[in-house]
Amino acid sequence: MKILSIVIPAYNEESSIGLLLPKILAVDTESLGFRKEILVVDDGSKDRTSEIVGGFSEVRLIRQENSGKGSAVQRGIAECTGDYVLVQDADLEYEPEDYIPMLRALSEHPHALVYGSRTLGVARHSRGFRLFPGRHAEQSLGPYVAGVALTAWTALLFQRLVTDTLTAYKVYPTDALRKMVVRTHGFETDHELTAKFLRLGYRIIEVPIEYRPRSVEEGKKIRPRDGLIAVWTLLRYRLAN
Repeated sequence: MKILSIVIPAYNEESSIGLLLPKILAVDTESLGFRKEILVVDDGSKDRTSEIVGGFSEVRLIRQENSGKGSAVQRGIAECTGDYVLVQDADLEYEPEDYIPMLRALSEHPHALVYGSRTLGVARHSRGFRLFPGRHAEQSLGPYVAGVALTAWTALLFQRLVTDTLTAYKVYPTDALRKMVVRTHGFETDHELTAKFLRLGYRIIEVPIEYRPRSVEEGKKIRPRDGLIAVWTLLRYRLAN
């Protein structure tokens, strides 16, 4: 049986982590041939995140000084034992039940990357004409436009269509990840990895997923400047390693 390492970078997520972990534990991945390994990397939280995670015997807790989401993801990758890595945000925007269609796609394409596309997930429920196709009813216009712009930018740079480059649900082959030298440490690490895998010729399979956007008041940490950093990161790693 293959091992799926679920790496959860967490920073001050006491309000959600205790609700998220039972959802992950309840997902029956073994019926698809994948045993779960769950690692939470507490990136220097100042709240009760680590204390709550410590109450789950099935979950491995790793603590580090605050170094950024990308750094936390890299720490989880370095310490996991799985054949594949799935990165899971510590909030409740995403639904762990969507592991199932993503793992089905992975079983059919074991050498590809699998991205959970929120854009495709919204589109499959849409009926008739929509001014902003793929936009969740609760998603503000700014993040939606940023997502569309990054899709267009990625297509221009790599001649590949990725409908949701900003998704937090991505499944990677562990061996391929460990062969890469990852230079970024923040939210932009996702884009560095996407750029490098596309340059290497990896196929990206996108699967529709559900999600519920959370607001800044609810703990959303990504900001408009992160969109500009994403644009630069994709360009940077299109041109250099």
